[in-house]
Order: sequence, then structure tokens, then C-alpha cells
Amino acid sequence: MILKMKLKNSIKGFTLIELMVSTTIFTIVMVMGLGSLVSTSNAAKSANKLRIAVDNINFAMESMTRDLRMGTNYYCLSSGDTINYSDTTLTKNCNSSQVGKKIAFIPQTKPPEILKRYAYQLYNNKLQKCTKANSCIDIVSDKVEISYLRFYVSGAELSDNQQPSVRIAIKGVVTVGGMGTPFSIQTMVSQRSVEK
Repeated sequence: MILKMKLKNSIKGFTLIELMVSTTIFTIVMVMGLGSLVSTSNAAKSANKLRIAVDNINFAMESMTRDLRMGTNYYCLSSGDTINYSDTTLTKNCNSSQVGKKIAFIPQTKPPEILKRYAYQLYNNKLQKCTKANSCIDIVSDKVEISYLRFYVSGAELSDNQQPSVRIAIKGVVTVGGMGTPFSIQTMVSQRSVEK
């Protein structure tokens, strides 16, 4: 009997209440850990989408600067002006007093084509590349809304005695996951080949 009592007292275990408390604590810790894991994953996805949209803006700006650097006969226009695609001899400067919201130019093409104008413009808060009248395509993502686009052209006119150059300024907002992130980009392009 004494041996049986000693054996009964030496066997220890968890009570039902202790198991319930430890299971509850473990569940709470796991739910908190899972919540932070999901939150971190969502933040990483949003950051990746934002990076892709910003890369899209940078690619559009790089494409535009490359076209302008290799192009000739810059013609700066205000927002109400119509682009003349047929007369490739026109050139026009614009500075801060003459706001340039569109730019037309003759691109360098390989193999050389018949002279024609291309243009860049802001339309419905999208940056567009136009190859002829009513033939424009958006060159930025739907997540990008451009509120400000300006071209400042100098040295384009035949009477100027300087290298033609274009300063481009773009401002807007990238919207990813309902959150808008503002951006502002500015660059300067000099015409590569002097043809005066």
C-alpha cells in the first residue's frame, strides 16, 4: 500500500487547466506572428508594385530623352496648339514665359525614312508619344498620373547660335494599393548632332 501511494505521488502531469492555458497562449502568439507575416508580405507586394511603376516612369523618361537627343528640328507647342506633322522644317524655342506642354521633332531612324515628325504630349494625365495626328499611345502605366509636364527648348531656331537643348520637367503621383506617392523628375537633353 505504501509503495502504491509513493508510486501514485511520483507520477506527475499537467492538469486540464494548465493544458488549456498553454494552448491559448500558443494560439495567441501564433495568430500575432501570422498577422505580422501577412502584413510584411502585403507591404513587400506594395513596394514591388511601386518599384515597377517608378521603373516605368524612368523608362518612359529615358526613351523620351534618347529620342530627343538623337532628333532634330525641335518645335515647342503650348497645350492648345496643334502639332504640324507634315512640315518638318518648323522649329520653335520656348522658355518659362512661353510654356511648352508638347514637343515635336524629327527622330533619327535606322534605316533612314522619309522625314516625319514625332511628338510627346500630356493628354488626360498620361504621357503620350505621337507618330502622326490622332495616332498617340500612352507610354506610362495606368498607375501613373502625370499632373505637370513642361518642355523648355533653346537653340532650336535657325537664328540661334547654340547647341539645341530641351529641359523636361515631370510631376505626378503613382497610386498603388490606394496610396499615392508623388514624384518629380527633371532632365536636360542636348541634341547630339549639330545640323545648322
